[in-house]
Amino acid sequence: MCTVSRLLGKYSPDKAMAFALLKVAAECGDHDAAFNYGMQLSRGKIMIPGHNSIKAGIVIIKTLSKLGHPMSQVTIAEIMFTSKDLNERTRGIEVMKKAADDTPVACFKLGEVYRKTSVVPRDISMAKMWHIKSAKRGIAASYFTLGVILSTGEGVIDKAPDFAGALKMFELGAAAGNVESMYNAGMYYLEGKGVKKNAEMAVEYLVLAASQKFPIALLTLGKLFIEGAEVNRDLKRGRNYLAIAKECGGADGFVGKQADMVLDKYKHLEQTQCIIM
Repeated sequence: MCTVSRLLGKYSPDKAMAFALLKVAAECGDHDAAFNYGMQLSRGKIMIPGHNSIKAGIVIIKTLSKLGHPMSQVTIAEIMFTSKDLNERTRGIEVMKKAADDTPVACFKLGEVYRKTSVVPRDISMAKMWHIKSAKRGIAASYFTLGVILSTGEGVIDKAPDFAGALKMFELGAAAGNVESMYNAGMYYLEGKGVKKNAEMAVEYLVLAASQKFPIALLTLGKLFIEGAEVNRDLKRGRNYLAIAKECGGADGFVGKQADMVLDKYKHLEQTQCIIM
């Protein structure tokens, strides 16, 4: 009954019914349903007449956190991270570490906390450790982050980049489905960073990223096929990629403007092609 109510509540198109079903499942002891219900209250999506719904939601999540519910622990830890009190922030780290035993999301967040927040002193070695744990447990974005750390020399005394190591991380991230890793792996092969230049491999990775409608990958492919310097020129394919890039990245944004610049720069090729035909 609890699980059915939670699932119906999660997928019901009727929000009022969805919230009611989540409440039923929560009252039956389903901690996941209780967490979802508490989150909806804390975000003001559900209102309890005569009560502070946001505060009520946080109370539910705090209770679940004490009971060991992983995502509740993650949420409470993130609230603790916003405290001005260093001791409270430090306690938040311990709560997040408890969550990390059960959910890789907490590993990823710990990696980010040690890498680029003011929650605790920056510690790249700790950031790498948690991101490695996160990646091994299925969070593909951690491979991308590890690649960035290696490519920028973060945590290294002389800031020397390790492009070969970074590429390995990007390729692992790409294999796990991370689109940023796909794009970066493509650019590394295109530019010969950490590996011998290989336009064919570059295009393979860029096409993977483009298949997920990643604007900058679409733009790069469009430029490659229209310019014809690294790959055989294919005006039709290049124009198609640029058109989709503008559609995905916004015609008035950076990608859209860059696409227009490429099309304008090489429009004479299209005119020549038309004359020959």
